[in-house]
Amino acid sequence: MRAVDFFEPANRRILTLKPGKERLVANRHPWIFAGAIARESGPEEAAIADLVDPRGRRVASGFHSLHSQIRVRALTFGDEVLTEETLCERMVSSIARRMGSGLKSKVPRDVARLRDVRPALSTLDLTTYATNAMRVINAEGDELSGLTVDRYDDLAVVEIANAGLEQLRPVINDVLSRELALRGIWWKNDIPARHIERLPMDPEWTGEGEPSTEIVENGLRFRVDPPSGQKTGFFLDQRENRALTRTLAGGRRVLNLFSYSGAFGVYAAAGGAASVENVDISAGAIEVARQNHGLNGFDEASFVVADAFDYVRKTTSRFDLLICDPPAFAKSRGDIDRAARGYKDINLFAMKLLDPGARMLTFSCSGHMSLDLFQKIIFSAAQDAGRRVAFVRRLTAAPDHPVSLFCPEGEYLKGFLLEVR
Repeated sequence: MRAVDFFEPANRRILTLKPGKERLVANRHPWIFAGAIARESGPEEAAIADLVDPRGRRVASGFHSLHSQIRVRALTFGDEVLTEETLCERMVSSIARRMGSGLKSKVPRDVARLRDVRPALSTLDLTTYATNAMRVINAEGDELSGLTVDRYDDLAVVEIANAGLEQLRPVINDVLSRELALRGIWWKNDIPARHIERLPMDPEWTGEGEPSTEIVENGLRFRVDPPSGQKTGFFLDQRENRALTRTLAGGRRVLNLFSYSGAFGVYAAAGGAASVENVDISAGAIEVARQNHGLNGFDEASFVVADAFDYVRKTTSRFDLLICDPPAFAKSRGDIDRAARGYKDINLFAMKLLDPGARMLTFSCSGHMSLDLFQKIIFSAAQDAGRRVAFVRRLTAAPDHPVSLFCPEGEYLKGFLLEVR
């Protein structure tokens, strides 16, 4: 079936809302759950679904899922018609916003190429853009629920979290290849949502050479290897917080917990840290961290393969700047209590390692952990550690990770810059 055919009325699933559920759509939240649906008709495997109210009037349209509790990921609401052009326009506009082209959200009907209005990859001015790696499509934040795309120099990493959208993969491939001048695309299929959607879980590489590259961020170099890396290969969301670390590091003894690729450590070394120690439970991650420090000429940093929870209890070292950026402890709402105990534990013992006047950047990337709860956990950790702690700044994801006002769940990364006295 051609991509355009998926959008034909005869090929769409029709989902009828239960009486009284219209307010869900009025709030423009893109996730329509199974519990709100009264009845269904049309092709079960449809890529596109129209959501109608009890009187049969269309109130939203989006990507369809037969197996997920999120039955529709809505892109349009009310009278706006969802077409292939809608999908292409949103992808093109999302890319254009990152490229700084100033292109308006509306593009020609033939979805013209952007090269005349934005710089090509090979001519990106790093003094302006600071990086050749960025998130170019951020799912709900770009009104493309279910689609995440990260660009690393000449390759892209794509996550598709919806069965309907998976059927439109050729459209995604064409737009990305055209607009980003890519060497290849790594389709990161091993994400939990795809298991729920009953989609293939084996990652795929479509391109030339190997799916790895080197990126530049604020003048610093990093290797990115999506097949072996966490998330899409690099934590692009922490870009501004790494830059903040650089400004704080001068003359300080720095501890980088859950260091992964060592990026916070590299920034600290670039900022003139007196010492940098990177700690991660993965020997592979520590080796990547070592390589990234070496790429930038910072060979004197320390690298420790250890469980961070054990390390903070056993080390006798003292520090003036500490970064605590653990993986998500809460994968679901049912994990929140256990995750809260983990966040409190690691922050409590980390605070005990700091000399008075030290700074600490602490994070949670658990989407199910609210900012308010995370702040209460830090408060409790400070109390039990016997430290006086001040919040200096709230920390969040970089600007290329926008969050929709209608879908606040997209703000998964939260953190604080603390002063520990």
